[in-house]
Amino acid sequence: MGDLLREFLSGSVDLLLTVFVIVVPIMVVLELFEGTRPYRRAVRWFSRLVGRWLGLREEAAAPTLVGFLFGLAYAGGVIVRDTERHDLGRRQVFLMSVFLSMVHAIFEDSLIFIALGASIFWIVVYRTLFAALVTLTLGAVATALVRRHRKRAPISPRAGRRRGER
Repeated sequence: MGDLLREFLSGSVDLLLTVFVIVVPIMVVLELFEGTRPYRRAVRWFSRLVGRWLGLREEAAAPTLVGFLFGLAYAGGVIVRDTERHDLGRRQVFLMSVFLSMVHAIFEDSLIFIALGASIFWIVVYRTLFAALVTLTLGAVATALVRRHRKRAPISPRAGRRRGER
């Protein structure tokens, strides 16, 4: 039993150190990088790519890019800040959340899993394409449901009129 516990602790400490060596430098570099011209260029490029695929506005690109690369734990603050700063609507936050729920921390996860011997194809390409497909599908379904609900819902409870009626 003692050997098993010793092996478990040794393996856990090794994994923890590997994760620490990968994650901490990423966080430091990102803090230094944010606000620079190359960062703004990367956000602009990502917004064109993501905007075309997923329907996200340029203002939603920065938090999506940060979450995509480094994960929700770090991007959570950026998401909240940019949602308030740029007055991102519900649809933008919904699309960003759906996409990031499946593909957050692609850079960080990839480095960790590749260090453990995983294939980069399955981690990056497949995961990103699947997340984009699910986001497009759920975005279309949500849009249809909102439009359907708006057709049925009255403008105000007192007026009793439907949207578009005079």
